[in-house]
Amino acid sequence: MFQHGLMILNYGPKTTKSLLTQVGSYIRLASNKISKTLYVSLETNDNNNVVDYRNDDMQKIVPAIYVEAHRRAPLLDVRVLHHSYYHCKNGIMSTKRSLQFRPQILFTNEQWKDDLLQQYLSRLNLTDDHTNMAIVSLSADQSSDPINHESSSNISNQIYDNVCIGGVTNEQMLKTKTLRELIETSEKRIQSLNEYLNDVDPFIHYNVCEISDPFGPAIVDPTLEAIIVSEETIRGGEKINEIRKSKGMKPLKIDVIKLLQDDHKESLIEENKVSSSSLRIRKLGTLLKLPEPRPNLPDKPYLIGLTGMIASGKSSIAKKLEKLGAGIINVDMLAHKTYQNSDTPTYKKIVETFGNDILDNNGQIVRPKLGQIVFNDEAKLKLLNSFVWPEVRRLLQLEIDQMKIKYRVIVLEIALLIENNRMDQVHQVWLTILDQKEVIKRLMDRNQLNESDAMKRIEKLMPCSEKIPYANVVFCTQWEEEFTMEQVKRAWKMLNEQFVK
Repeated sequence: MFQHGLMILNYGPKTTKSLLTQVGSYIRLASNKISKTLYVSLETNDNNNVVDYRNDDMQKIVPAIYVEAHRRAPLLDVRVLHHSYYHCKNGIMSTKRSLQFRPQILFTNEQWKDDLLQQYLSRLNLTDDHTNMAIVSLSADQSSDPINHESSSNISNQIYDNVCIGGVTNEQMLKTKTLRELIETSEKRIQSLNEYLNDVDPFIHYNVCEISDPFGPAIVDPTLEAIIVSEETIRGGEKINEIRKSKGMKPLKIDVIKLLQDDHKESLIEENKVSSSSLRIRKLGTLLKLPEPRPNLPDKPYLIGLTGMIASGKSSIAKKLEKLGAGIINVDMLAHKTYQNSDTPTYKKIVETFGNDILDNNGQIVRPKLGQIVFNDEAKLKLLNSFVWPEVRRLLQLEIDQMKIKYRVIVLEIALLIENNRMDQVHQVWLTILDQKEVIKRLMDRNQLNESDAMKRIEKLMPCSEKIPYANVVFCTQWEEEFTMEQVKRAWKMLNEQFVK
């Protein structure tokens, strides 16, 4: 399996219809051989480098490629390359193309002479790679389930040479988004978008900017000429023009693109259209990043650190994993055991440090009283952990030694795993997240807190967005129990197929 590939598709007036019916099978074949990126380069049959990007054929082929990429290979990053002669008829432009990823395999739907192929690849700065590429000839496949792509050609025939992208929203505008914790920072998204745009068409000047309101630069930049909107956001485009007119600016040409229906819905909570929200939902229970090597840990048993936000459903996830065959150790409960007995060193240190006010009439430490003290003072919380954790480690190892005879996988439920920097004590970190409004509601119900106190409790904790980078797998218990179980089953299957020996 290769990571990146290049597909050169030749076409002409007599072959466009045939290409439209075969492009889906071509992409499906490519997806069986590459795992990450497929570049697609369109070329006329006579190889004369004169293509009018505004002609009807190109208007059908380009959107058809993206539609079929979604239908046949939704996980493949497909990028249709725009060439310099789309903008400049003589093909002479100062900007040089340099692809972000180097193709390792080449797909062609027509035979090329070696010297012509080398010349063509040199335009993509790939001459040195030509002899190292595997080459696959694409043949017609009448079983490709062709579809009519006439409706996919609804893109503007206007060529823009200076583009200002205003669609990278900042964190403040993402507060209502589904699973916003899984959305990258605006800086990272701007960087990724710049890399993608310059990969697809480096012959345009881009000004990718962050926006903090629904309108962005469209209501302040008088040099803009057009705005591209979806069927859902036409009214937003019209509102922008109303504001521009009120400011004495020329209204923008509004180009509308159609929404693509999602053929890969995995649950009822996903949207019917292709959307980033659905893609984030599909990440739940999957491997987001490879686990780091743990030479300090034995291969067996395989240890999972289950952690997450307060009141986010860690215990419910643990119970579901237990049903699937995992051993479960609630490390937080072990911590409580270290000071249940007044004869233990941990008990004595805690009482000496925090006073008798944390005790009940029977001399037992009242956890809520202790919590009120330490949760409001980070230094005191660290001090408490220094008393508790040495004994917790001893008790934990005893539990693991007893359970490893029966279980190949042991899940350690640890609320402050990441905060206490104990990730090296588990093979993987599995994280539970939850919308803050739901967390507040659950805290109020579970701990009998008012909204203000629940919010204060949350604010004292490490933000979930800071925990995400450490997580190998993420769960969310926002929805029905059945969907939570689907996430857990997906993670359990992945774990046993890839990591548990």
